[in-house]
Amino acid sequence: MERLEAERPTSEVEIPGPGVTFIRLAQCERPHDDALMFFLAQAESAGLHAEVAVETIMGDGLADFLENLVTDFRGWSGTRTWTSHRADLQLEAIHSGHWVDLRWTLRFPNPSEDPDDMWSATVRTPILPGEALTNLAREVRSFLYDE
Repeated sequence: MERLEAERPTSEVEIPGPGVTFIRLAQCERPHDDALMFFLAQAESAGLHAEVAVETIMGDGLADFLENLVTDFRGWSGTRTWTSHRADLQLEAIHSGHWVDLRWTLRFPNPSEDPDDMWSATVRTPILPGEALTNLAREVRSFLYDE
């Protein structure tokens, strides 16, 4: 049976922020059909273009992290943080009442390689905690796991 268009895996996820700001996750690959996964994270904002290759082990729980934010849509205190296996991508989530403030930090090279030559860039993508966050969590799961 042929899959419907809505059921096809997501090949790219774009998370918009204010103005021209956005984060894009693209080109998810599992080169040896094992747990190691790579994808490209791109951040765009006024005067900024940053891009890193993110290395994860089976997505490092990013989809689960986002789904937990959806479950707690009414809010939480403090900052929740997800970090990729090699710390080349970090996501912080703060619930401010009506919004979930997502702060994405891209790092190159990852901090374990050469902290003296490292750069980082952080962009903010606020999102509504209801349907918009649910859709983002679903898209990221599809992107990472071809679901």
